Parts: sequence; structure tokens; C-alpha cells
Amino acid sequence: MSAPQFDLRSRLATGEPFLFSWMSIPSAELAAQVARLPFEGVALDMQHGVIGFSDAAPMIAAINAAGRPAIVRTLWNSPEIPGQALDAGAVAVIAPMVNTRAQAELLVRASKYPPIGARSWGGYTALQASGLSPGEYLREANRMTMVFAMVETVESLANVEEIAATPGLDGLFVGPSDLSITLSNGAGIDKLGAHTLAAMEKVAAAAKKNGLVAGAFGGSADVMKAYMKIGFTFFAAAVDVDLLHVGAAALMKAMREV
Repeated sequence: MSAPQFDLRSRLATGEPFLFSWMSIPSAELAAQVARLPFEGVALDMQHGVIGFSDAAPMIAAINAAGRPAIVRTLWNSPEIPGQALDAGAVAVIAPMVNTRAQAELLVRASKYPPIGARSWGGYTALQASGLSPGEYLREANRMTMVFAMVETVESLANVEEIAATPGLDGLFVGPSDLSITLSNGAGIDKLGAHTLAAMEKVAAAAKKNGLVAGAFGGSADVMKAYMKIGFTFFAAAVDVDLLHVGAAALMKAMREV
């Protein structure tokens, strides 16, 4: 029997910041390497990256083999996609464009087994990754897997308290770039602007009130530190392509100093 699946829920319950990497490049071989970087988990971006499901399945397996939790940002808030990602062995899904309570309810329905939702049985890869028998997995899956609704629009922000109160939802995840774009009516991206930070505070308060995890896309230490002060603990810390740029720039800077 395989090793037990990473218990993300228990880890996040500690309240300590959880930093994970963010992949946009479709490669199981690269995922195996990224999963061994000094981050606690790996997220696959199936919305803005070029990762399809045929890419994601072996990437998730490689991440699980490294003992890290695999997280999937789905293509859209579509009923069939969260369950598919969880069936492949992901322990969490982050769904974009959740703007209303009704949309959050559909997300939970797609991601959780009865009595909470209506996820269809058949996650053979997830079952193997869990290290549990079928009966045990069915009993534990709703606890072992987590579902996050993204807050990234003015509409979502206006409805965040109702969204956060959705039964079965585990967390809120802010896309601060999109949120700042919508808050400024397309004027620009400002992750640390006054309006963005005020919106982040509203999201964090809604999450705390409902016992949810508050997460966000960070991308830099300054941004994550600012959000931590507000109450966020679950962070996409760095994108694979950005890490390549940073590493190359650091090497060339060191060579110029020789």
C-alpha cells in the first residue's frame, strides 16, 4: 500500500504560513524537481498556464511521489473539472471566477462526496495516493481534500461574506492582480495599493468569521509579508518561469562581479 496522502488540512490548521510553488510549464519531470524545492507544496495552473489534464495527471503523481501536496487551479469554475483534479490525486482545488454564493455551492457540490456534495466515485489514482481502502477513502475524502473559491472581481468581493458562508467550502483564495485590475476599472495591477489591501482585509475577515483558510497569490516576499499581516496564511509563492528568470539573473549578476 502507498504512503498516506499529505494531510493539508491539518497542516493549515496550525495557522503557520504555507508557501507553495506555482507551475505553468507542462512537464512531469520538471514537477518532480519543483516538488523538491524548499516549498511545502506545488500548484498546477490549468487556467493561465499551458497544462492540460493529460499533462496534469503525471505531474500530480510526480508531486505526490515527492511527498508534497498537489494543488490544482482549475480552468474555470466548471462542474466536471474539480472532481477530475481530485480523482487524479490532487489534495486541493482552487477555482477561479466564483462570483456568487450559488457558484460557490456548485463548486462544493462538484468537489465533495455526499452528504456535503455530489462528487462522482471513481478516483482510482486518488485512492492509491491516499494509502486507504475504498471504504476508508470515501469516509475521509471530504476531510482530506480542500476546495478554495477565488475572489478576483468586484462582484466576488461584494458577495464575499455570502460566498464564505457556503457549507463545505474550505477557503478563499485571492487573485490580487485580477482584483486590483477590476477595482481600478482596468487602470493597472497594484497588489499593494490601498484599495487592494482594503479588499484583502475584507476577504480575510470573511474567511476568519467562517473558519476558512485565507489564501492568495503572492509572487514576492514583500507582497506575502503584507498579506500575512492581514491574516493570510496560504500562498502561491513563486511561478516556475519566474524562478528560472531569478536564477539566471542571479548567476549573471555574480559573473559580472567577478
